[in-house]
Amino acid sequence: MIRPASSFPNAFAEEEREFDRIAVRDWREEIRRSTQSHYYHQIGLALEASGDRCAAVKAFELAVAVDPGRYASVLRLNRLLREAGDLERARSVLAHGGDPDAVARALVDEAEAARNGGMSDDALALVAHALAASPHTAAARLPDLIIELAGQLRDRHDEALRWCNLAAPYARDRYGLHHQRGFSLLLLNRQDEARRELAAAIILAPDRMPSWYVLGQYHRLRFETEAALAAYRRVWESGHDLRWWAGLMIAQTLLLDGRLREAMAACDAVRMKNPDMGWALMIRGLVQIRAGDLGAAARAFDRGRLEDPDTARGRVFRGMLRLAWNRPQAALEDFNGERGDFACLALPRLGRARALLELDAAEEARRLVGAAVKDEAQWVAATLRLLGPLGQALVPLLAAVGFDAPPGVAGVGVPT
Repeated sequence: MIRPASSFPNAFAEEEREFDRIAVRDWREEIRRSTQSHYYHQIGLALEASGDRCAAVKAFELAVAVDPGRYASVLRLNRLLREAGDLERARSVLAHGGDPDAVARALVDEAEAARNGGMSDDALALVAHALAASPHTAAARLPDLIIELAGQLRDRHDEALRWCNLAAPYARDRYGLHHQRGFSLLLLNRQDEARRELAAAIILAPDRMPSWYVLGQYHRLRFETEAALAAYRRVWESGHDLRWWAGLMIAQTLLLDGRLREAMAACDAVRMKNPDMGWALMIRGLVQIRAGDLGAAARAFDRGRLEDPDTARGRVFRGMLRLAWNRPQAALEDFNGERGDFACLALPRLGRARALLELDAAEEARRLVGAAVKDEAQWVAATLRLLGPLGQALVPLLAAVGFDAPPGVAGVGVPT
C-alpha cells in the first residue's frame, strides 16, 4: 500500500514549526521585558514627582537593568545622578556603545512610544539625544514625529526650527513642516520668512486651520487689521478647536485698531457660543479699560479669573486695570516679568516695567524693557498699543535699547 504524500515526514515543515516556536518564545520574552521595564519606569516617574529622588533612582535602575534599551529611563537616571553629584555613575549610565546610527534609530522609536503614551517630556528628551547621536539618521527615521515635537519646545524656537530643517528632506507631511517652520519663524521675529512658510502651508492644505490662525497673528502684530480679521474669521467660521481663540483674537485686533464697540461684540459672540470661555470676559475687560469704564473692567476680570482655570495669563490684564487705577504696587503682583504669548503679548514684562517706573525703580524697569526687546520683540509694538496711554512712559526706555515705537502705538493716533 502506498501512503499518501501528506503522511511522509516533512523536514521543512518541522523546521518551520521550530522556527515559529522560537519566534513566539522570543516575542513573549520581549513583551515580558518591555512590560516589566515600563512598570519600573512608571514607578520611577511617580517617585520623582513625589520628591523621593533616591527611590526614583532605584526604580529607573531596575528599568534599565531589565531593558538596557529603554532610553527614557536611561536619560532620567542620568539626570538624577548628575543632579545628585554622582557624575561617574551618570556617565556610565550613558555608555551605550554600539553604532550611533542604531542608537539614534532606537531613541526615535522610543520617542514615538513615549509620545503615544502621553509622556511628551520624555519624547522631547529622547529626540534631542537622537539628534545629538546621529542627526540625519534620526531625522530620516520619523521626520513627521520630529516636526510635531518641535512644536512642543515652548520657548526654544531656534531649536524647534533646527529640528524642522533637519527633518525637511524626509518629511511626508509637507503641510506640517511649513506650518511649524512658519510658527517658529514668527516667534523668532523673522516675519517675512514666516509669511512665506505659512503661505506655503495654506496652499498645500487650505482647509487646515492652524496656519490660518498663525497667519492672523502675523497680520495682527503688523497692525494689518483687515488681513488679520480675514484670517481669523476663516478659523472662527470653521469647526476647529481654535475657533474660540480666533474669536478672541478678532476682538483684540479690533481693540488694537480702536474699534471698541466691534471688539465688545466679538467678545460677546464668543461668550454666547462658548459660555465656559472665561477669556472672553478678560478681553472684554481690556476693551472696557480703553473705554474708561474701570468698574465694568474690574467685574469682568474678577468673573473671568473665577471661570477660567488659566489665571496666570489673565492676571496681567488685571494688572493693567491696577495701573489705570494708579496702584503700581498692587500691579506688581500681576506682572511676573516672564515671557508672554500671543494672548497677553509682552505685558508680563512691559506691564511690570511700567509699574516699576511709578515706584521709581527705573533701573529694573530698563532691564525688563531690554529683555522684552531681546526675547519678544515681535510683541512689543502691539503691547504698547494695548497699553494705550499707559505705555507712553515706556517709549524713552525702548528707544534707549534701540526699539523705535511705530506710529499709532502708546496711545498716539489710537482712538480711546
